[in-house]
Amino acid sequence: MVPALLGANPDRPATDARPPHRRAAFAAVLATLVASGCGGGDGDGGGGVPATPVAAAGAPPAAANAADDGSTRRLAIAERLYTGTPRVPEGFRLDPPPAGATGPVATVHLKNADLPGAAAGAPRWELCTSDPAEALGWSELRSSWQGSYADLVETHATETMFEFVRVPRSDATARLRHRVFRCTWLDRSGTDLDAPSGAAGTFKAVPVAETALRDLAEYLWQFTTFNNADHLVLASTAAAGAPGQLAWRIEMARLVRAGTAGECDRIERIAWTHAAEPAGGALTRRLELLESFRARRENGVVLTCAG
Repeated sequence: MVPALLGANPDRPATDARPPHRRAAFAAVLATLVASGCGGGDGDGGGGVPATPVAAAGAPPAAANAADDGSTRRLAIAERLYTGTPRVPEGFRLDPPPAGATGPVATVHLKNADLPGAAAGAPRWELCTSDPAEALGWSELRSSWQGSYADLVETHATETMFEFVRVPRSDATARLRHRVFRCTWLDRSGTDLDAPSGAAGTFKAVPVAETALRDLAEYLWQFTTFNNADHLVLASTAAAGAPGQLAWRIEMARLVRAGTAGECDRIERIAWTHAAEPAGGALTRRLELLESFRARRENGVVLTCAG
């Protein structure tokens, strides 16, 4: 029986201190997240299942070969998860750290919840504007780093967003990057960052191209709990969407460690899919559990578990 997907909110950062049901989506420290990942999966009991390679005993040759292929694939996924590399496939979009940064880097997409008067518990989304002065004003509202004011040292504007780079007075090696989407490119209002599936905003740069949808999905992935230790991206590919829609799927695996020593861990293979209406730009996202199996590492050897 396939277990329910636990804690799989694609827009919650793993390092936020808010309660689990309302964690911030983009205010996560990306020095470790973008470069190598931090944190880990939730512990979960493995039920004491013995660690043995899965085989299809007595099956006809064709069925046995299919079972062997599945077992080999699962074992390869498990080995990658326990090793932790490679975390993403070649060509996957990852933001480089800012030039000259030698310390921690936090990249924050400012959200409606950051503004004065924001209602507690209301849906959250990333802000957008076409006015750089307004974006700078929002940055000033969040210009502290661990209790210290961060001075503005750089500003950047692209076709997709505004960025404000700050240096904390308490740590000159650190960088705080505030980002605000341009409304002429992406409007995320109407989405709920605490929901794993549903509306994901509106692409304003229409008609939406498949490459643009891919870039957006891979960019947003960097600000999720999936960009953490015990998580891997297996593939990032075009997917079948509803009639008249484009779709892009990021297939991932995550390791949910057992709560008791000696028990098997759980590995979940999941898919995070974004779909877009090319003409209107409406975006949706969907999170699915594709497969769940058990594995363990014993004396440096990775084994899948029966059952």
